[in-house]
Amino acid sequence: MPYLTIRAGQDHLEKAAITRDPVRALAEFVWNALDGDAVNVSISFNLNSLGGIENIEIEDDGVGITNDIARAEFETLGASWKKKTPRTGAGRPVHGKEGRGRLRFYSLAENARWVSHYGPDVPNRKMIAIEIKSSDLEKCFVSEPENSKNSSTGTKVTLDNLRSNFDNLTSSVSAAQFSTLFAPYLLQFPDVSLEYNGSRIDPKANVAASAEYSMDTITVGDRSISDLKLKVIEWATAVGERKIHFGGEAGITLGSQPANVVAPDFDFSAYAYSSYFQELADANLLELDDLNEPLFTAALGSIRETLTDHFRQRLSERARGLIEELKREGAYPYHTDPVNEIERREREVFDIATHTVSSYSKEFKKADTSLKRTILTLIREALRHNPESLTKILHEVIKLPKSRQDELSGLMQKTELSNIISASSMIADRFVTLQVLKSIVFNPKYRDTFKERGELDVLVRDNTWIFGENFHITLSEPGLTKVMRRVAEERAQRPRSGSVTKPDGKKGRLDYLLGRSVPHADPDAREYLVVELKRPNLKVGRKEFDQIEDYSTAIRSQPDYAHTNTNWVFVLVSGTIADDVISRVRQRDQPVGRWQDVDNQQIWVRTWADIIRECEGRLRFIDEKLKLEASDDEIDRRITALRKQFGDGRDNEVD
Repeated sequence: MPYLTIRAGQDHLEKAAITRDPVRALAEFVWNALDGDAVNVSISFNLNSLGGIENIEIEDDGVGITNDIARAEFETLGASWKKKTPRTGAGRPVHGKEGRGRLRFYSLAENARWVSHYGPDVPNRKMIAIEIKSSDLEKCFVSEPENSKNSSTGTKVTLDNLRSNFDNLTSSVSAAQFSTLFAPYLLQFPDVSLEYNGSRIDPKANVAASAEYSMDTITVGDRSISDLKLKVIEWATAVGERKIHFGGEAGITLGSQPANVVAPDFDFSAYAYSSYFQELADANLLELDDLNEPLFTAALGSIRETLTDHFRQRLSERARGLIEELKREGAYPYHTDPVNEIERREREVFDIATHTVSSYSKEFKKADTSLKRTILTLIREALRHNPESLTKILHEVIKLPKSRQDELSGLMQKTELSNIISASSMIADRFVTLQVLKSIVFNPKYRDTFKERGELDVLVRDNTWIFGENFHITLSEPGLTKVMRRVAEERAQRPRSGSVTKPDGKKGRLDYLLGRSVPHADPDAREYLVVELKRPNLKVGRKEFDQIEDYSTAIRSQPDYAHTNTNWVFVLVSGTIADDVISRVRQRDQPVGRWQDVDNQQIWVRTWADIIRECEGRLRFIDEKLKLEASDDEIDRRITALRKQFGDGRDNEVD
């Protein structure tokens, strides 16, 4: 039974040959020359009388293509000698292994002709010619060897009858793109010379900085990449589109993807190396723009994350000189060193924003020290507490160019630092607030002098999370009548006329009314929290119990609001509870602190110690993670600021 040789058809060869990038198509011929141990390679564009490209020539001084290799390899696809020989005779890594590179001319020209000289010396040196037409990729003409008079070996490839004018190939943009493809190879093998359109490619002269990273192992399912290395080259001049180039080993580029990394004012190229990328290239997958193979997607994400960290650090380094100048002027809003990693990251991003603002905002450059300090403080606070407002500040206050606004906004979005910094800043502020509250309540230095009006209530007003994450302040120090009107507004009802009073007929004023919507089948369901604060050194007794009960009774007596879907929680908070009433909040089968639970109302009497203990429980886990510490000086500073802002305060309690 005879065996049949399976050969690739025209349609299959076209798929293997096509590439949308003409520069990369030319690069394949250069890689073939380098794989043939060429030391000098040149690409020339011969022009016609109208200045258009007539043809393209790629010439090298490699070992040449022997007759045997030509007949063996040009006849088949995927049987290259390079599969068995990963190194050239000079010990350099080889690029291709599938034999597709020679067919890349299909994307550029109708005809390709190779003229190759091979052999050890002139008397024995031979020359052959090879021709392929794009219309008939299944056929390849190989001439009979003839004697060569060339003084050296090498190959010249001529591409004729171009498919398009390809005038952009002679541009500086294409030259720069070509340079980035071969930069790591030329840097690794400085004896190799590559000439493009009459100019030698010299990446070393254009390198501003470089860095290398050994990446952590990436695992997806049962597959992993453990040999991934990344090289970043920052260019002194523009090199066109910023890309990540993939290779099987150092110096080789097999495919590329857009970097998609925010790096303001940096021209760079990234080179990622792994045997995994060689596998993808062998399968002709690496150049697919929409390649979504899970392991590749994970690797690309890790590479981009490393690049983002790299350029955030580089931007921070660039900003240091400017930061020192702003510190000397007194405009820099930070006065101490970061105490943990989160604060270090916050400072890093702030310095990047400051550098960008200082470099590109005319308004900032013209501002005096006081205005600069105000602007930078706005940026710091936006970064900490409301990153979304940063863009508005950059646009309306600083008038930063749109492109620079987008770069800074992109930096925040891509690194997700805004969420990390604002969350950690919120926890840090809460931690310090809690320490301030503990000092007010327990420290004799403040306990006996702090009042609930003008001091303690200010702290509570700005930190309603003390009583629960879902509450928000709706009224501060309202009368009972005003409370009922506000509740009616929230329930979209018409308020009743007349005043709401306590059982004794007197008007009552609440310290705070907080409210929230409660998930319920009825969308009108509401929960209201009434907080009555007492100064820390007050021991609450019957008088204070009666006061909070009177509030409860007054509201319960309002028929319009005695609904099952409206719940009222009254909380009396002080330092201690008198012995003669302590039993009221230590009842059997009731949680500690709950005094009454009638219909849709509950009355609680809590000590500040209880409140603080619950808050500490909520914050303890994050506190341990962030390892935040509030110094005594920080606590004293905040307490002093409260008193300076609102005065010493007076006890203005209304019965």
